[in-house]
Amino acid sequence: MISIIPFYAALLGLLYVYLSVATVSRRKKVLVALGDGGDKLLQKKMRAHGNFQEYVPIAIILIGCFEYLGAFSWLIHILGMCLFTGRVLHAFGVSMAHEKLVFRVSGMGLTFLSILISCFGILYFQLIQGI
Repeated sequence: MISIIPFYAALLGLLYVYLSVATVSRRKKVLVALGDGGDKLLQKKMRAHGNFQEYVPIAIILIGCFEYLGAFSWLIHILGMCLFTGRVLHAFGVSMAHEKLVFRVSGMGLTFLSILISCFGILYFQLIQGI
């Protein structure tokens, strides 16, 4: 039964709305409806938003599958916290006018960690315990 991952999905949903509003707000400020109009800060906000869209869905699906298969609750919480923290750090780093690479790199590292542990956990349950 999946009972933990919806909490992290909701937190990530709130972060997604924040990133969306930040992008739309910048668009309104620089009067750009499509594309980035050459505005560097809008480019950064668009990439923070886009990167979130690219990584979060697969990560949530994988963590949810891992939870469904019977992973320890504490492990699902750690994966959810890694994913959420990673996305916050990455978005913060990418969105900065003068980016500090440490935020972006650590954010991606936490995101990849949550994905990889989920993948290996799913494979363990399916290949080892499924036999």
